[in-house]
Amino acid sequence: MIDAIESGPRPYRSGAFASVRSFLYGRFEAEIRAATGSGLITGFFLHRDTPRQEIDIEFASSDPRRMLVNVYFNPGDDGTALDFGYRGSPCRIDLGFDATEDFHRFAIDWRPDRVTWLVDGRVVHERVGWDPTPLPHLNIRVHANVWAPRSEELAGHIDQRQLPAAAAFRNVLVTE
Repeated sequence: MIDAIESGPRPYRSGAFASVRSFLYGRFEAEIRAATGSGLITGFFLHRDTPRQEIDIEFASSDPRRMLVNVYFNPGDDGTALDFGYRGSPCRIDLGFDATEDFHRFAIDWRPDRVTWLVDGRVVHERVGWDPTPLPHLNIRVHANVWAPRSEELAGHIDQRQLPAAAAFRNVLVTE
């Protein structure tokens, strides 16, 4: 859930979850119903901080019939504090349905040589090797959240009258 807050350094408070354990490759799945309300992002993603490496599934509430997939890669060994590298090239996938209306199964299948994104068991996108972004190669944790980006281009203008808003995640499954 995300809601506006009246004071503090950030204008919104949001819920999130992350796995305690990190993983090196596998299939990461969840049934997701994305949040409604302009200006919000629902995310299901794999992430690490040092160095930052990430594999994303995101839903912009301003465009709930498409999902955004991306890979971020910063080079280095575990613990390297570099914040530069490959930002990836985001790709929007037409879902053929509104992700805010019902649950659908979304998956990231991460292997040493490729990342494959699936929707309801169907492959919708794949990245192989270094095309166009190097693939993460270090242990990563599973995350999910709802957030309000600063970029209106990414998710539209946030309408605080529609807050609080919530996404729902269920039946999260990791297969190594």
